[in-house]
Amino acid sequence: MGNCSPSPRRRRPTEPDSPPLGSTVSAPTVTVNSISVSSYALARSPSVSAAAVDAEDAGVVRVYGSDGCPVAWRLRVSLLYKAAAPLHFTPSEAAPLGRPVLRLSAADPEVCGTADELLRLVDARFEGKPRVAPPERPRAASPSAAAAAEVAELVRLQHRSAERHLEGVAAKVAEMVKKGKKSGKGRNVVEGAEVRRLGKWYGDAMEVMLEHARMEETLIFPDIQRASFPGVCDKVNEQHGRHLPMMNGIKEDIKTLLTLELGSPLFHEVVVNLSVRLKALQDHTKEHFKEEESDLLPRLEQVRRMQREEGKVSDKSSSAWASEAVATMEMTHSKLFPFFMTGLLPQEAMQYLDLVCRCTKNTRHLVSMLRSLAERLEDANPSIIHNNPTKLYEHLLVKSP
Repeated sequence: MGNCSPSPRRRRPTEPDSPPLGSTVSAPTVTVNSISVSSYALARSPSVSAAAVDAEDAGVVRVYGSDGCPVAWRLRVSLLYKAAAPLHFTPSEAAPLGRPVLRLSAADPEVCGTADELLRLVDARFEGKPRVAPPERPRAASPSAAAAAEVAELVRLQHRSAERHLEGVAAKVAEMVKKGKKSGKGRNVVEGAEVRRLGKWYGDAMEVMLEHARMEETLIFPDIQRASFPGVCDKVNEQHGRHLPMMNGIKEDIKTLLTLELGSPLFHEVVVNLSVRLKALQDHTKEHFKEEESDLLPRLEQVRRMQREEGKVSDKSSSAWASEAVATMEMTHSKLFPFFMTGLLPQEAMQYLDLVCRCTKNTRHLVSMLRSLAERLEDANPSIIHNNPTKLYEHLLVKSP
C-alpha cells in the first residue's frame, strides 16, 4: 500500500471528513452495540451516490480491506459461519493497513478496529451461535500451562474433525449398501460419480489423519515419554501402526469399486465389506482418541516445563509449540484446510480459526488458508453450515468440478 490519499467521495451532510492515510490524527470513536470502535469513512468513486450505496446496502454486511489483510479475511470467514445476513467483501486499498473496515448495515457507520473488536461487534449485533469473537481466556498459571493448553486444544479439535469425516464416509457407504439391495430390480442405483466422490472424501480424510499421527509421533509423544516414564506412549504408537493397514485396506477397496460393474453382485459384495472395514476403523479411532485425550494430553504441561528447563523454549512465546504443530501438518493447513474445517461444528471451527490465526506467523500463508475457506463457504447454503458439518463437505464435494 502506498501513502497516497484516497480519492474523495460524496459525503453525507452529517458525515465527518475521513483522515488521510498515514495521518497521525486519531479517527473519531463511535459506540456501536455498546462496543467502542473507530469510525472510518472510506473513500469511493465520486460517481457513486450515497443514496445508491444506501439502497444497495440495505440488509448487507460489508467488509472493506486489503486483499492481503488476514484480519479482513478472518472477519469474512467468521461472518460466513455466522450466516446471519448477506455478506459482501470489497477489496479496498483505502482501508488502513491491517485494519479492515466493517459496515453492519446501511444504517450503521463504517468502523475500523482490531480483529477482536470487530468480531465482538459482530457477536453483539447478530446474537446466537457460533460466537465468532475469541472468548476471554483465564490467565494461565504459567507459560508452560498456556502452551500446553493450546496444543491440547489443537489436538482435540483435530480429533473431532477426523471422527466426523470418518462418520460421513461410513454413512455414505451405508447408503450405497442400501442402494445396492435395490439394484436387483434391473437398474444401477449407485452411480460412478458417487464412487469417485467417495474416493476423494476418504483420501482427504486419510491424508489429514496420517499428518496428525506424524505430528504426534515427532512433536508430542517422544517428549511425553521423556517427561513421564518409559513405555507411556507405547500403546498409542502401536495403535497408529495398526490403523495404517486398516486405512490402506479401505483405500484399496474403494479403488476396486472403480473397476467393477456398477450394481453387479461383486460390486455389492465389496461395498458391504467396505462398510464393515469402515465401522472397525471408526471404533478403533474413537477409542484411540479417547485414550490420548484422557491419558496423554494432561501430561503436556509437564512436558513443556521439562523443555524450558532444558533451555529449548523461550518464555516469551507461549504459542510457539502450537505454531510448530500447525507448521508440521503442511497439507492440512494449506490444500486440505477447507476440507479439515468442514469436519468441525461452527463453534469448534471458530476455536480452530482463532488458534490458526495466532499460530501462523507467515501472513501470506494465513491469507491463502482463509481465502480458500471463504471461497468454499460462499458456495454453501447458510442452513447447511449450521447442520452436520460433513453434510457441508458433501454438498461442496458434489459442486466441485
